[in-house]
Amino acid sequence: MTALASVTVRPLGPSDDAAVIDIFGATMLLGRRTEAPLALFDRYADLCLGWYLGPGRADAAVASIDGEIVGYALVCADSVGQAKWVRRHTPSLMTTVGGRLVSGRLDRFSRSFYSGRARDARTLWKSGSAPPFPVHAHLNVLPHGRTGTVALHLRDHIDERARCSGSPGWWAEMNAIDGRRERALERLGLHVMSRQRSETMSSLLEREVVRLTLHRPLTLPG
Repeated sequence: MTALASVTVRPLGPSDDAAVIDIFGATMLLGRRTEAPLALFDRYADLCLGWYLGPGRADAAVASIDGEIVGYALVCADSVGQAKWVRRHTPSLMTTVGGRLVSGRLDRFSRSFYSGRARDARTLWKSGSAPPFPVHAHLNVLPHGRTGTVALHLRDHIDERARCSGSPGWWAEMNAIDGRRERALERLGLHVMSRQRSETMSSLLEREVVRLTLHRPLTLPG
């Protein structure tokens, strides 16, 4: 356990899953909650988080301020296993979304969200670009926890897990308004490798949003 000031970062515990899912839902729209509820949110959250809360949970951590969980770091050192898990679970959600769409039981917001996600997935698949490092991570913090300190401690946790796996670095993705957040990310030691339009967020927010691919090289001991 790491404790500095009022911030505590610790491994994911057996009762922390609900807090991680809540933070995921509260930050889906560029760090804030969606104005309308997303249909099948539980199924979508499980697709996005299930591997990290299951096979990969030993590498995950949560950050607390005065006992309140305000952020998490989900780390994947088994990209092959994680990709297989996602491929195995995706068809079920797609079939359910498609059935609701055909039967007219999918609201406008959810139609826009899932169609955008499908376009983004297709773009990523066509790009075929190889990840810069074998380890990737998801780092997420609630708005009132974004003083910088929480993100730094979670970054350090990811660094530690990447080093333990023997990786010379790690990578992540983040959505942002084009031209913003890069300086804050640089202060975290994260460097922008590439930018691609986020069809999902650009459509929902009606402004240009990019998906940043970030990487963080590490110096391994010895």
